Amino acid sequence: MNSYKRLVRGAPRSGATWAPVYITYGASNRTQMIRVPGPGRIENRTVDGSANPYLAHAALLAAGLDGIKRKLTAGKRNDKNLYEVELEQLRAEGIDFLPSNLSEALEALEKDEVVLNALGPKYAPYYLQVKREEWKRYHDSVSQWETENYLGVY
Repeated sequence: MNSYKRLVRGAPRSGATWAPVYITYGASNRTQMIRVPGPGRIENRTVDGSANPYLAHAALLAAGLDGIKRKLTAGKRNDKNLYEVELEQLRAEGIDFLPSNLSEALEALEKDEVVLNALGPKYAPYYLQVKREEWKRYHDSVSQWETENYLGVY
């Protein structure tokens, strides 16, 4: 759950996070999802430290191999500081956002045949089920913040 809390749209207030929220790539620019800071160096900035490294790498490899097989183009390189671009302009340029929570990510996964096939016919449905249950438990819980902000007695 906390992985998605780092994906904040707009400029980071503290400067502590440069987590990507836009589905783009560019050069040495930390607002891009895929960063290409120099020759022979590519950073996929979407995966954080709490991800299962085996599943993350399997998904990345499957997506990459599918792109090579189908000769997909990466599209237009983006060199803007996207934290400074207005939402209307992002939409006009066709720039989409990464999922902002686990539920949105699971919806995207359910539509992604390449990654589902990489996970396999037995594991993919199981993974989706377990993660849907995790989302439900999280969504149904009442946090300390909610208690403090909505249930205060004066």
